[in-house]
Amino acid sequence: MSQWKHISIACLKMTNFKRFYGPHEIDLISQPDLGKPLVLIGGDNGRGKTSIHEAINYVFYEDGDLPGIQTRPNYLRAVSDRLNRRALDEGQTDYSVAVELIVSGGDADRRLQIERRWEVDIAGRKALTPVLTILENERPIDLIEDNTVVYQDFLRRVLPPRIAPFFFFDGERIQHFAEEESHDRRMVEAIEDILHITVYKTLRDDLKKHVVDYIEKHEVKGTDKGDFFKLQEDAERIESELEQKRDKQSDIKREIEEARKEQRGIEDELRRIASPHASKRDELILQRQAFESEIEIVKAEIQKGFESLPILLTGNLGVALKDALLEEQQAIAPERIANLQKQIDTIEKLVFISPQPAPPQDIALNEQQRAFYCELFRSVSKEALGLRLSDRRALIHDISEGERQNILNRLAEVTQKTVLLRDAINRREYLTNELRDVDNKILSTSDDPHVTELINQNRIIAERIGRLEGESATLKGEIQRLEADLATRRRQIEDRQQQRKATSEAVKAIKLARKAQSVLDDFIRKLAPEKLTILKNHFVEMYGRLCKPEDPTRSINIDPDTWQIILLDERSRPLERRVFSAGMREMYALALLWALARASGRELPIVIDTPVARLDTTNRRALFEKYLPHAGHQVIVLSTDTEVDVKWAERLSPYVAKQYRLDYDTSTDSTVIRPGYFF
Repeated sequence: MSQWKHISIACLKMTNFKRFYGPHEIDLISQPDLGKPLVLIGGDNGRGKTSIHEAINYVFYEDGDLPGIQTRPNYLRAVSDRLNRRALDEGQTDYSVAVELIVSGGDADRRLQIERRWEVDIAGRKALTPVLTILENERPIDLIEDNTVVYQDFLRRVLPPRIAPFFFFDGERIQHFAEEESHDRRMVEAIEDILHITVYKTLRDDLKKHVVDYIEKHEVKGTDKGDFFKLQEDAERIESELEQKRDKQSDIKREIEEARKEQRGIEDELRRIASPHASKRDELILQRQAFESEIEIVKAEIQKGFESLPILLTGNLGVALKDALLEEQQAIAPERIANLQKQIDTIEKLVFISPQPAPPQDIALNEQQRAFYCELFRSVSKEALGLRLSDRRALIHDISEGERQNILNRLAEVTQKTVLLRDAINRREYLTNELRDVDNKILSTSDDPHVTELINQNRIIAERIGRLEGESATLKGEIQRLEADLATRRRQIEDRQQQRKATSEAVKAIKLARKAQSVLDDFIRKLAPEKLTILKNHFVEMYGRLCKPEDPTRSINIDPDTWQIILLDERSRPLERRVFSAGMREMYALALLWALARASGRELPIVIDTPVARLDTTNRRALFEKYLPHAGHQVIVLSTDTEVDVKWAERLSPYVAKQYRLDYDTSTDSTVIRPGYFF
């Protein structure tokens, strides 16, 4: 299904939908091979043109996928408002919309029948439950599961709801595509969807959600108990926790990068649409950027200072530790006492007990003399070497001299860092206050409400970035603590087998998925410029056909981060779309829609309701002669006789495959569909 690049609507069926009482069917097949892509449907206001436009949308989507609808209750209320009133009065229960699609991807065509019908509470005059059915050649489509959720996902892949507004649109509202205020995240997501970038982003995110997160939760078990000692188990546990935190830190970093891209887009727009105080605002924005940079440096200093936080929190215990270590530095260590005692015993044995060689008999000591001199030797030796019990100090810390000196050096370094940390915290407070003042000044220099809105958006994004950076800083501290713990464990088991790394298939799958995520990130960064070039070329081609000679636009730029389309004059200066006339905005929007359709690489049907309501004669001529005949392989135009009048209908007739008229039937107080236009 992912290869279905060509889709046509063969027919539309409606039963008791809005103005259409009872069953109605309309053949919409076009003839692009004969140069006839247009299907012209005419009707006076209130006769059901918009009903046809809505019926197509309501076949494909429900709930939040429909424009302006977010929840199931809102959706059911909207459907209830579209139930034919006469059918409700008569107690009829048949309410539905359906389309037949012809889809292909280069192979044989396939015919899909899609129907959405609603169970209705007649007494309450409201819709209850939608029932979605998808058939292929009159047989249920072959999906893994037979339920509405799976069917709806299938339709979202056939025609993603975010790109539908670019193919099914209302001519009276088309100008909102040209309004700068509408260029929000929803617009960017739709453009990314059309240009297939969303596919790769979704794949990247799904790898994390359905592979990495799922396997870590359901398949990666705790440390293997095996025959490893407790120290080895601890090291493996710490290493696993480290990897999780590093992965989380990478995710936060990606979020920060995306937020900063969005922030840059807002700041660029601020500079571009600034009020007459632009020069002052630019200076203030530069000051704000300088303060933000200084704050980032101070945050790094504070974070570095927090490395010593565990020792700082000991307070007087740290001072007591230092004093004890200094005192013990003067004492004799137990191992040294044992060695000295052993040496004394050896000397006593070699001199008094078993001298070698043995002294002559006449000068040899008797037992009483030997005992006296041995006792005297022991006493003098202990006195001279400080080995008497009264002279010994109790050692609290059984550590080597080198380790003792390292601890003393560390305590001295922490004392010095305390002063630096306090200074950094004070400096951050000062810079934060200065940044707040600059933001207030920027806000006060603007007389444009849109600038105020942009500044507020920028502040919200900056706060979100700050929260994310705070999480990142906390993670960094935790990572450093875990790295220190891991290093300690490894020193303790350095004489044992090197830490065994996990080799299970689950862990291998996680590592492979993360590598794939990284590759997809690189691919997205390389793909975007190529897509931008294609989109830009298509836009320039169609806009050149539609614009008037006096139109100041000569070229465009597209921001690769924000997808903002910037129109440029003959001197490559940005133009404000807000000051364009209604006709210029509609021509711009039509060129954008046409360019997006071409850049998508997919051939989808186009449905245009009320296409020329606000256009002058010149723009209408451009629309009829240069846009509609070339907009797509199937273009369904819903129009009144004042928009596409008899004259223009005759001039469009070489491109028209079918034409219909919506008439009023007095017998049923509803609309009926008849062949032919207004003549």
